Amino acid sequence: MFKRIEIIFLMLAVTVAARAQTNFSSLEDLWKYADAHNVTIRNAGYELNKAQSARKQSYLAFLPQASVNGTFTYNTSLQTTLMPAEIFGGPAGTYKPVQFGQKYIYNGGFSAQMDIVNLQTWYNARIAKETEAMNNSAVENSHKLTYQQIATQYYAYLLNKEAARLAVITESVADSILQSVTNKYNTGTVSLASLDIAKLNKEKAGQTLITARFQIQTNKNNLKGLLDLEVGDTLDITATLQTNLHDETAVAFTEDPAVRIAQYQSQISLSNFRAANANFFPTLSVLYNNSTQQNDNKFEPLQGGGPSWYPASYWTLRLSWNIFNGGSRWLQSKKNKINWYESKMQFENTRKQSAINDENLRLSYKKATEYQSGAERIMNLSFDNYRHITYKYNEGLSTIDERLNAFTDYINYQNQYLNSLSDMLVQLYMVKIRQQSF
Repeated sequence: MFKRIEIIFLMLAVTVAARAQTNFSSLEDLWKYADAHNVTIRNAGYELNKAQSARKQSYLAFLPQASVNGTFTYNTSLQTTLMPAEIFGGPAGTYKPVQFGQKYIYNGGFSAQMDIVNLQTWYNARIAKETEAMNNSAVENSHKLTYQQIATQYYAYLLNKEAARLAVITESVADSILQSVTNKYNTGTVSLASLDIAKLNKEKAGQTLITARFQIQTNKNNLKGLLDLEVGDTLDITATLQTNLHDETAVAFTEDPAVRIAQYQSQISLSNFRAANANFFPTLSVLYNNSTQQNDNKFEPLQGGGPSWYPASYWTLRLSWNIFNGGSRWLQSKKNKINWYESKMQFENTRKQSAINDENLRLSYKKATEYQSGAERIMNLSFDNYRHITYKYNEGLSTIDERLNAFTDYINYQNQYLNSLSDMLVQLYMVKIRQQSF
């Protein structure tokens, strides 16, 4: 019995662990996971669903509006009307009070109305359709912005892994140099300044390693937040940093969602302007009404054999035209026209700026890849130079100061390499995102 319970708990523990652990082998894996879990992307999807419902709701305004009604009236006291007395055989010039109607009135009816010509309804439907299209682009833009945030943390994680790898090598070399310099300082063959430089290089390497290791954890935590994971969930990235990259700019860029959003905003502003002008035109509607009524002085609702029901039905063609309302419609139309001009100008500016940004991105990526490649070669040459001087030092052909200076140069070139690599990775993920079809 207890063994069976242990097996059940073990299975539950394995299930929870599997649910909490996520493994990613590429940036595309992270993006795919974010599509289904990122809160910003999901909320954008909900906004699109609401816009779709609003569009369908605007279409329903074209259907007839139908209603059924029933009333019951209890006349506790009938209204008195004065009628000429001569109608009832009385003297001329006198009036007789009479009461028309009955105590109980039952009424039921059906009515329907449909606008034949209503420009406002047409423009509302058009605005709803354009708003849905804009929300669809907003979803794509949410993907784009979220992808940028994920790519930033992903490449920062890989960059810090590379920095940690180099720092381990540098710290090991710095420690070896420090031991050698310390031994020579104790024998009086090197100065205190040389010893301080060796200690400084060791400290620099150690700080770089500490910073890189903590930044790696920070990058992973930031990724968890973007992927809607708990802080205690396991997140493993098995990808490795690739520095030998081909020219990504040869692939065509997709249309920027921000440009489409600006375009739809301009179209919505134009439709709002036209809708405001539609208020100057009349509305033509058709109405149908069918009702029936029964009057009785006894409370006998729906009794057979009682008083007759009197039906009434009619068709109405109604034209309504609000000719003047103090000038508010004209001012609203003027304001909407200005909004349209502004949004149209913003769209043109966004379109032009997007093209400029894409061209600058291509240039920045090419510059960053070429500069990074050169920085990596310089770093490797600097390390080769340090090893060459070390060999000469071991053979007594070089001084300890030359060895220290060569190692200091290597650390500086290593920092330049990491900075250039960081710049290249930023440009890389920007290029990758501009090639995505969201």
